[in-house]
Amino acid sequence: MIVWLIVLPVLGWSQSTGLGLWSGVSLEKKFTKKVALQVNTQLRFSENVSVTRAFLGEAGLSYKLSKSWEISGFYRYTGRRKWNKETDAYYYRPYHRFYGQITYDHKIWRNLKLDYRLRYQNQFKDDTEGLVAAGSYLRNKVELSYKNSSRLTPFISADVFYLVGVEFDQIRYKAGVTMDLTKVQSLDLSVFKDVAMSDSDESSGTVIGVTYKVKFGYKRKK
Repeated sequence: MIVWLIVLPVLGWSQSTGLGLWSGVSLEKKFTKKVALQVNTQLRFSENVSVTRAFLGEAGLSYKLSKSWEISGFYRYTGRRKWNKETDAYYYRPYHRFYGQITYDHKIWRNLKLDYRLRYQNQFKDDTEGLVAAGSYLRNKVELSYKNSSRLTPFISADVFYLVGVEFDQIRYKAGVTMDLTKVQSLDLSVFKDVAMSDSDESSGTVIGVTYKVKFGYKRKK
């Protein structure tokens, strides 16, 4: 019911711009109390979920600095759907992204939690002459979530994109809910939209996000 309350208000508007879907799987394995490996995969659909716009896979390591602070680094491979003028056909162009980030979380009032993430990302794309730079971004994300006695944790967030050396070009607004399935499995359901800033063309239609998550805990040997 909560999911439909989030999704339904935007479905009518999205009919004119095309509804998107980002579906993925996220796996996390803790090696120690502070070190963890994370692997993520995702398929991205557009045009009312009729076209596979992109597919990606990424892997990275995180290190817990303290109870609230964490740093991590990732590599991402993406195949994006592009039109090839020479062959008059679509193909999936390879992109390579490297990013590092620092995150902070803090309970600000009872069950209300604040999460902040600062990320620097650098991306390259394959070209006939080799790798070509495709832009560097600084991203600031703030999220509020409310943990309660049920298995559902609602959240809202805003992610600001700054194209390094150029301008702030978009904000990603998101609302969703995390559903606990078991102690180690959960499902994230969300709706988000990218809104262009300045004269950039980074706006998007409404996108539904579905991510299945599994966390494998660290068990100390006795």
